[in-house]
Amino acid sequence: MITGWQNLKSNMRRNILIFIFAFSFSSFIWIYINLNQSYSIDITVPLKVKLSGRQALSSDLPSQVEMNIRGKGWDLLTILLAKNITYNLDLTGYKKDTKLSTLQAVRELLTIPSGVSVMYVYPDTLDIKFDNIQEKTVKIKNNITVIPKEGFIIIGTPKLTPDSVKITGAGSVISKIKSIGTEYKTFSEMNSSFTKTVYILDTLTNLINIEPKSVTISYQIELAAEKDFEDFTIQVKNIPEDKEVLIIPPKVTFSVRSGVDQLAKLSEESIKVFIEYNSIEKDSSGIVTPVIELPGNINLLNINPNQFKYIIKSKASN
Repeated sequence: MITGWQNLKSNMRRNILIFIFAFSFSSFIWIYINLNQSYSIDITVPLKVKLSGRQALSSDLPSQVEMNIRGKGWDLLTILLAKNITYNLDLTGYKKDTKLSTLQAVRELLTIPSGVSVMYVYPDTLDIKFDNIQEKTVKIKNNITVIPKEGFIIIGTPKLTPDSVKITGAGSVISKIKSIGTEYKTFSEMNSSFTKTVYILDTLTNLINIEPKSVTISYQIELAAEKDFEDFTIQVKNIPEDKEVLIIPPKVTFSVRSGVDQLAKLSEESIKVFIEYNSIEKDSSGIVTPVIELPGNINLLNINPNQFKYIIKSKASN
């Protein structure tokens, strides 16, 4: 019985191996036959423009071109698997505005197997326009989003290093650029200060050159906390010499929020609570709200009361 069972298992194993071999061989033959047939496919190819140091484009060229190609399956598969196929447009020899046929120049500008034909290219023409080259420095716009972990807070504003970039290109193009943004990126659940390298967002690749292409950005993050200040006396500023002002009530209570380290350094001497006499004089409602000046990185949460009455008196003349 045991010998028969072993023979059965051996035959099953052999049959499975034969099936796998037959299936693999037939699949290979099927793929080989099909890949020797001709097909048409649509592909998208990056457009790379080469300029001399004295050239600048004022016409907006696409960042990629679309084309339909026809050839044997093997050749098309090679193109689809390739990582470095680009439409390389060398304009260093051009001095005047011109129009280029993308299909006419495709053989010289695109590296593809000889058996592959390009049926059409979109766009079919490129409008090349040059302008005087200029450069200027513009500020960087921060497109980074930081979400602190619950119970933590961002302190102050992030620091970009450097905070500006130099752009070079056609005068008619860079004159319209007021700032250049960073890439869009989100950092979540952050519970400590950090510095990251982020890339500059280049949406005009073929028109301008940006230096540097990356910057560092620093965020200060601390554990969040709150602090109360009670019965803080309200000052009235710039009262005329012949007047005196009574604020009712004369004191205010308020709460602030910031990081633990920031609040530990916060003193009453660094806080100013006041009302300008000029604002009282212009008021017609009989109610004013004090100004609370806090050091940087400290946020006002609430104020109680938030409205105050006042009485203006004339000083008795001597």
